[in-house]
Amino acid sequence: MSDISSRQFDLIDPVEKEARLRSESESWDTSNPQPARAGDIPVLDLERYFFDGQPAALKKLANELYYASTRVGFYYVTGHGVPAKKVQQAFHENQRFHALPLEIKLSIQMDRPEWPVTGVGYLPFHNRKLPARKKGNANEAFIVKRELGPRNISLDDNQWPAEQVLPGFRRNVESYANAIEGLAMKLLPIYARALGVEAGYFDQAFRSPTYRLRLSRYPSIKKYGTEEFGIAPHVDTTFFTILAQDSEGLIIYNEPRKCWIKAPIIDDAFIINTGELLKQWTNDLFISVKHFANNNTDSLSRYSIPVFFNATSDYRMHCIPTCCADENPPKYPAVSYLESQAVVQGE
Repeated sequence: MSDISSRQFDLIDPVEKEARLRSESESWDTSNPQPARAGDIPVLDLERYFFDGQPAALKKLANELYYASTRVGFYYVTGHGVPAKKVQQAFHENQRFHALPLEIKLSIQMDRPEWPVTGVGYLPFHNRKLPARKKGNANEAFIVKRELGPRNISLDDNQWPAEQVLPGFRRNVESYANAIEGLAMKLLPIYARALGVEAGYFDQAFRSPTYRLRLSRYPSIKKYGTEEFGIAPHVDTTFFTILAQDSEGLIIYNEPRKCWIKAPIIDDAFIINTGELLKQWTNDLFISVKHFANNNTDSLSRYSIPVFFNATSDYRMHCIPTCCADENPPKYPAVSYLESQAVVQGE
């Protein structure tokens, strides 16, 4: 067998890739989403494996994850161990932040010249970022990120509202972020076994994991109408994304049915999806699925909390050995988060 790892590639141009994905998304017909059917989005119950760690439980989950990631691109997790009270508190903090006067939120606006770290803080309504689009997104958000590595961004480097303005906000948001980071790390052995490598395969890549947490609010459609996207159609740039939502509004493209479907709410569950970096890392074995989000209610705001999870920012991801061979050579060069289109988007 030839040394497939020695293949030469042109480096991925993150600007070109982001432009291509943006152009593709603008051509998608997003009309007429359908209700989800039973089984459209798999549900993985983590409780048994997280409780006793038995190989049989890991094998079962790995098989389920493989199916979900190669056929659907999205799945729910239950039995994940994140306390319901902690999730509820995070949504409470989401609502508290967005209830602040606009002038206070604008004082910590994302990418303001006075703040040295980009991509953190308040993202106003009708923003054109994350994802970047010609028309503004009908949502507002507060964004926190952790990126250890060359840029050494810690949670202290984020823009937080003053404690006297929003008592306990930072403490509770950090607590939730830590819980989701812990869940993400516990999922890695399942991903490894689903890909046919040893359970600790991803340990080195995630020694200093990075993430972006977004507290999002989507105003009611009665106030802003139905002609805008809450979040425009896109694919995520991530390894994977872990989403909590308080009401329906996520719309995904279902590959088996070849139509858009409405992701239902499952009590005490997170919904997780593959992003572009994991898709590339697996040589396109795992699929990164297009999706968008709206508010479907006439009078109430919709809130969601996605966490966009990635490997150490400068770790270069070579094709996973089980995902390539002489007859299926690597399609992509090794790339890190810092070299990806994620940075082009302003993450």
